[in-house]
Amino acid sequence: MKKKLQLLAVLTVVALVFTAVGAYAASNYGSQSDPLITMSYLTKTLQPTMESEFNNAVTAAMTQLEQQFESELTGAFKTVSVESGKTMSCNAGCEVLFRSGSAAAVGASGMLDVTSGSVVNANGSMTQNHLYMSPANGSGFKASNSVTVLVRGTYTIG
Repeated sequence: MKKKLQLLAVLTVVALVFTAVGAYAASNYGSQSDPLITMSYLTKTLQPTMESEFNNAVTAAMTQLEQQFESELTGAFKTVSVESGKTMSCNAGCEVLFRSGSAAAVGASGMLDVTSGSVVNANGSMTQNHLYMSPANGSGFKASNSVTVLVRGTYTIG
């Protein structure tokens, strides 16, 4: 009888502990401070939003790549304005016809001055109406004031 009473007491304590843990979990989870996410929220709200953002990002990237590919394929120069203090970084083989403004070459390799047959090293001044070529990725120029150039090839402005 004593063993049965002890077993009953242990089972009662265990049941009370599980009940207390369950009550605590029910009161703290799924509340305003810690909400649960339902499957309908994931499928009807979150997933369409994420898909839309992903599609917009892919579309923008594809449009930019198509424009770059088309400009490289046609081989036509594109007029580009570079604001004062901005840097144009060119990929290898990019051609830049310097039209107006003032700028200094940047990059370890500088820029090749095709017009004069010389190299403009980093921080060297670029001359108006000269054609320059980027000998390596990262070569380019930094605008001292507003600059207008004609560009054929791949570049970034930052």
